[in-house]
Amino acid sequence: MGIGTQFLAIPTSAYDLIYFNSPWRNPATLSHVNKVPELGLAYGNWLAGIETVGFKWRGQVSSGSGGLDIRYVGISDIELRPSKPTVEPLGYYSAYGISARGITSWARGPFQFGIGLNLVGVQIYQESTSGIAFDLGWGWSISENIKFTLSALNLGRMNELKTVDPELPQRVISSVSLDQSNFSVFFAVESNSLAKDPIFYSGGNGRYNNLIFGGTAMITKGVKYLSGGMGVQFGIYAVTYGFQWGDQHLGMPQMIDISIRLP
Repeated sequence: MGIGTQFLAIPTSAYDLIYFNSPWRNPATLSHVNKVPELGLAYGNWLAGIETVGFKWRGQVSSGSGGLDIRYVGISDIELRPSKPTVEPLGYYSAYGISARGITSWARGPFQFGIGLNLVGVQIYQESTSGIAFDLGWGWSISENIKFTLSALNLGRMNELKTVDPELPQRVISSVSLDQSNFSVFFAVESNSLAKDPIFYSGGNGRYNNLIFGGTAMITKGVKYLSGGMGVQFGIYAVTYGFQWGDQHLGMPQMIDISIRLP
């Protein structure tokens, strides 16, 4: 069926491949208080030639943080062929998913909270559907260096697609991290409604001057992959590159972000 609601489980940017605890996985990790607003554009190729394009905004809203993410994920050259073999296809069609997600986060003492609202649309050949999903996030700074996070993503429903009720990839993710001034290491586990077995993650990230870098290893039954990347800051501009390498033999996804801090 090409692209379905599973596009919501594809990272939105190279930043998500470097930092595991990003607002995409937990809206409570969005922290932009006392920072200048930021605009970003992300482009990448995912598995099997899937193209992804995203736009983001981050800024302070009242005493908390706010963000807006708009993205497209799709395939545009799917061939339509009859049951009888032909040299040329009858035509081409596309399958894609689009989403517009607003998030907000705030802190109360050692606790961080986040909420996201996601408007989702999916087009497959001549059929389309839309829906709404909510993301909930929570974080607890247990001590100066240890943090626990918990998030529930894609809680909602989609309208009927012809005779099929599309299922959102509902995810529950928890993590524990050890944070130092210039580096962080973590361990996390995920339960996904579209996967029978739990998914385990471990990795870390760091910063050196104007350079950021990080990586994550994932393992579940029958699948293993390694993701990571690096980025560099040039004044108000930043360029970030991320990749994912796994044992699925469907190519190596790559993403690049360009962001600018507004005056």
